[in-house]
Amino acid sequence: MLYYRPMYSVVVIPPKGKKYVVKAMSSRGEATNLVTSLTLTESKGQLAQRATIKMFNRYIDGRGYPSNLFPVKSRVFIYAKGAGVDKGKEVFRGYVWETNYTRSDSSELTLTCYDNLIYFMNSETLHYFSKGKKTKEIVSTILKKRGVKLKYNYSNITHPKLPLSGTLADILTSKVLDEAKKKMGTKYVIKSVKDVVHIDREGSNQTIYRIPRGENGLLIQYARSVTMDGMVTNVVVTGKTDEDGKTKVETRVPRNKKTYGTLTRIIHKDEDTKLSEIKKEAKYILDENSLPHKEYDITAMDIPWVRKGDKVLVQFDEKTLHGCIVNEITHNGDNNTMNMNVRRLKKLKKASDKKLTCPSKTLRSGSQGSAVKDLQKCLNQVMSSGLTVDGIFGSNTYKAVKSFQKKYKLVVDGIFGPKSIAKMKSALK
Repeated sequence: MLYYRPMYSVVVIPPKGKKYVVKAMSSRGEATNLVTSLTLTESKGQLAQRATIKMFNRYIDGRGYPSNLFPVKSRVFIYAKGAGVDKGKEVFRGYVWETNYTRSDSSELTLTCYDNLIYFMNSETLHYFSKGKKTKEIVSTILKKRGVKLKYNYSNITHPKLPLSGTLADILTSKVLDEAKKKMGTKYVIKSVKDVVHIDREGSNQTIYRIPRGENGLLIQYARSVTMDGMVTNVVVTGKTDEDGKTKVETRVPRNKKTYGTLTRIIHKDEDTKLSEIKKEAKYILDENSLPHKEYDITAMDIPWVRKGDKVLVQFDEKTLHGCIVNEITHNGDNNTMNMNVRRLKKLKKASDKKLTCPSKTLRSGSQGSAVKDLQKCLNQVMSSGLTVDGIFGSNTYKAVKSFQKKYKLVVDGIFGPKSIAKMKSALK
């Protein structure tokens, strides 16, 4: 990537009024010099992306002051170019959610803005889904009722009956998508892009940016933290409680107890859940939490296109670029830096590994056998397809292959041929 420092522009459109360019990529008129500080932030545990815009409260365009012109619910659009992109590209679309006006020697207005996922965090709802509904169908139904468009590229499991109540954010995450995550062992990320909600597997971004160190590198500094907070080395599965209040222990699943001591988490198995299913959940908990949590706080030159949940390559040492997932990120538009919290990825299985082999021959609808099983495993790894690994190239495998081809800009014909094979091998590296 040929790097040059990014530039940002900010447009505010009041509910009833004209469009104001309060920050431009090139000087255009009175309003373009208003913004004094601009940050774009995606935090852990928060769905919505936040934009914080500070500006002079100066009389503009013969119409008035920003403190009067830009009320809450005004629309905000932020664009950027640079860092490998030559033309202005939208990086934020949302609403003014809060305004703060400070009057001193030089009056200042702060606009705190969020994308449309802020409504999911602040709205409660009731839904009921009967047994047998798929994840995608549940999520699509919830979003359709709110008039929100969806692009879904994540696991699609079958759920038990779901009486749902609470905030939309909590319903989508802890009550629906987290269940798919536990079952499939694949993490997800929710983003809003141009008012469309995207639900994807973490690290599925097409462009993977490199953050090298050195004289001409983008990495400025990093700090590493390692903690045992949140670790689990023993999962206890409980069942029924008798009349005396005694709860039956169904099973215990330990890992790394001798090394780190006993750190127990208790999960409950209800009557409708098989013990094998609850053991999968216990395994997922241990896969994620049975070792100390290691994270890196990074300061680097700004790349406006990097989002939470993206995969990036960071050069922590002199030789190696390490794959990382972005846990949270802030783009600082006023000094062209970005601050990221990332975690190192576990090394992915390569196509040459015994446990995950990319098929070497063409497969199509009707194909059967071990090669189809290998294909289904690869699609589950790369696309979170949620396929049953049965060795039969049926309609679900056909659809998953077409989704893979569409994502990687191949001819979309549902035939897993030479070009699809080459792209799959590349995706598994």
